[in-house]
Amino acid sequence: MRNIITLLSTLFLSVFLSYGQVNSIEFTHNNQLVSGTIKTSVTNLKNEVLIKNQENKEEIYKLATISNVKINGEQYVAYYAPYDANLSNNISSLDYTSEPNFTKQWLLLKVLVSGDYTLYQFYDNSFYQFYYKDLNTSEIKPLIYKKYQTSQRQTKNNNYFRRQLRQEVPYSSFAYNDYFQVEYSQSDLMRYFNKLNDYDENKGVHKASFKFSVLVGYQLNDIQGKRGRGDISVFAFPSLDYNLEEKAAPFVGVSGEIIVDKKEQHAFFAELTYSQYQTNYYLDYLSEEWSKIDFRFKTNIFIFNLGYKRYFNLSPNSQLYASGGFSMSFLRNSENYTNYNLFSSWHNSAGEYFEKTSEERVNGSKSLSDVGGKIAIGYKFKKRYFVEANYRAGLTNSENIGFTHNSLSFVAGYTF
Repeated sequence: MRNIITLLSTLFLSVFLSYGQVNSIEFTHNNQLVSGTIKTSVTNLKNEVLIKNQENKEEIYKLATISNVKINGEQYVAYYAPYDANLSNNISSLDYTSEPNFTKQWLLLKVLVSGDYTLYQFYDNSFYQFYYKDLNTSEIKPLIYKKYQTSQRQTKNNNYFRRQLRQEVPYSSFAYNDYFQVEYSQSDLMRYFNKLNDYDENKGVHKASFKFSVLVGYQLNDIQGKRGRGDISVFAFPSLDYNLEEKAAPFVGVSGEIIVDKKEQHAFFAELTYSQYQTNYYLDYLSEEWSKIDFRFKTNIFIFNLGYKRYFNLSPNSQLYASGGFSMSFLRNSENYTNYNLFSSWHNSAGEYFEKTSEERVNGSKSLSDVGGKIAIGYKFKKRYFVEANYRAGLTNSENIGFTHNSLSFVAGYTF
């Protein structure tokens, strides 16, 4: 009952669309532009078309003689194509042969997807037949599908079109099993051919080459200063040799990438992240001369990365990727000082004991920066979500830089 209702609804809709509105048509005939309205149904257009021209005269044109056809603004192609009028989805009309019985006729094929890979459709009130253009010969061929019955009255499908897609118009990101998910339907085939043409698979327009992402994660920061430099206050005294402790902190960021190839495997990216680092310590006793060292360091960390990203397709919905590039770290300090309590004692020649105490405060730079590099590996799934691990290394052997910043990050993100 449900199949009957669906069939009746489809027939009613097709009749309504065919006869319930005025269908405008224009085409080229003998190098002349002809326009008018179609006097017959826009479906099942074979061999010829009857139109009423602008002078209200009805004329018949052979499909073999016309080109550049548009109906209601949509593109059509007249072609001498293989056609089987007995193909059907109606169970009561099925025969017992698994192969279509194609004969050639002039058909008016609707262009569903236009591009390097073109998909066409013909509808004859009972069955949609789909066609594609062979890239090597420019021949328009049918995508073969047939529903048939066995001698035991079982209904089966000849899905040879899937092999045609895999062998004749393959999509590079599809694995073997992915082709079995494609149905012989307008929506599935349009999505497939849109992918082949590097279009948005649902909208049929060119994909934006630019992609924007937001990211969050945890970042382990390792900040190392050079002895005798005042960029970070604790390193200002040559006799001290303390590294700052490694600390993890959450971070947020944004990134953008420009895809440079149709297969979406090569991209250049730019990325900006923000996190905070803070630490302090207090030493009551360091040596006989140095004691009571109070150190405070708090900074906002901005990291800018610029580089290249390479994707490796695992399936249509999952990819591994690796990236590498140039990295700059900017530290905007809100606190950076060290208070030193100095103590010294001695005896004079008369044996008298003396001691001296003093305080000294060393302030570090208010803004710091260093250069380095970043490498990353990641996994992207459903074309939107990704996880990544990356390592940033600062430039460690430059006498012009008073500190280096290394970081290990674990990232989760979403691409719009």
